[in-house]
Amino acid sequence: MTDKKRDDEAAAKAAPKAGTQVFPFTASINEPQTVSLPVPENVEVPVPVIESLEPASCMVGDPDFTLVVSGDNFFADSIINFAGQDEPTTFDTTAKTLSTGVKPSLWAEPVIVEVIIKNGPAVSGPIAFEFAPIARSSTRRK
Repeated sequence: MTDKKRDDEAAAKAAPKAGTQVFPFTASINEPQTVSLPVPENVEVPVPVIESLEPASCMVGDPDFTLVVSGDNFFADSIINFAGQDEPTTFDTTAKTLSTGVKPSLWAEPVIVEVIIKNGPAVSGPIAFEFAPIARSSTRRK
């Protein structure tokens, strides 16, 4: 097989197929806009985009809180991946945000972790979340 023929075959496989359907799609009457795997061959899932985190940081040992992620292309099946772990995720249909619980008490050291959003096979770029060191007050006497 010639290199040109091999290149032509690879290009044909990579090209969108006729009738490609853009997400969101309806998999069934009961499950509209699902990103469950495997995604049907003719469906393109949009890549989620993170615009902001609220809060964007906390201190090690802070009380538990809800992390809210704002952005685009979020759906009911989107998943927040926090520090490499998929987390239970809630989709706010009104605000179009995602949220999950964070437990700063589980972190012993200051660190910056990545937050990403997964829509099935489509994954956002990472955004940093910082666990800052505990603020220490001065014990020096004057």
